[in-house]
Amino acid sequence: MNVSFGQLAAILCLILVLGSGVWAQNRMIEVGGSSGGWEVLVAPSPVYASITAGTPAFDQWENGRRQISSFAEGETVEVVRDYNYEWYLVRADDGRTGWVPVDKLAIPADPETNPVQLPQELLEAYVNMRGFTSKTDQLVWVDLDRQLTYVFQLQAGSWTLVRTMLCATGTNSAPTLRGTHEIAERGEWFFSERFGQGAANWVQFSGPYLFHSLPMDRQRNIVDYTLGRRSSAGCVRLSMEDSRWFYGFIKRGTTVFVY
Repeated sequence: MNVSFGQLAAILCLILVLGSGVWAQNRMIEVGGSSGGWEVLVAPSPVYASITAGTPAFDQWENGRRQISSFAEGETVEVVRDYNYEWYLVRADDGRTGWVPVDKLAIPADPETNPVQLPQELLEAYVNMRGFTSKTDQLVWVDLDRQLTYVFQLQAGSWTLVRTMLCATGTNSAPTLRGTHEIAERGEWFFSERFGQGAANWVQFSGPYLFHSLPMDRQRNIVDYTLGRRSSAGCVRLSMEDSRWFYGFIKRGTTVFVY
């Protein structure tokens, strides 16, 4: 996301004058309307790719798949998720979806991480404005644009920020699954033979998508310290310290918002 001088100035002004989450919400409405102001500061981060040749689209990537739609050469589609960098679930603007092989897609390079961080007042105002609910008193927001993970706790009926963590989400070739999910299983360690890497303190939020520590080899030596930019195979990577905290603090059933 490229931030213009005017947008940056607006953010700095808001930081100086806002005193509460409610006031922040009202000021954002004044600045950009009920949604326009937020769309400048909290931009969605879908991955769009081009169809390189006409192709059928299938209900699954596995053997026995059946065709459910098709895409024409030159169409732009959203990349929803991948399987092993070989098959991709994509979606067109008109709602057509399906799995297509990687050789039918031109996936762009990863975008730069947005360096402009939002103050606590605006983060709290945003999640309260969105009206998020959770089965627990906790809420997790993965900010793909900024490569940050925020944890909120419900206090006096409003979401209050309790921790901000630098993270690394999936590359454009293996994007982190966007949308609203829920914390499920967890464990202290896993190792993937397919990727030749493992990680500690894993916490599941949707199928194979996890929060976990920095990646490690079989002997549990860290093999990649990258945080702050898209570099994972789809999971949300955290520092060793943050992954331990997340593993111990976040409750099963907590809502996870990936945007």
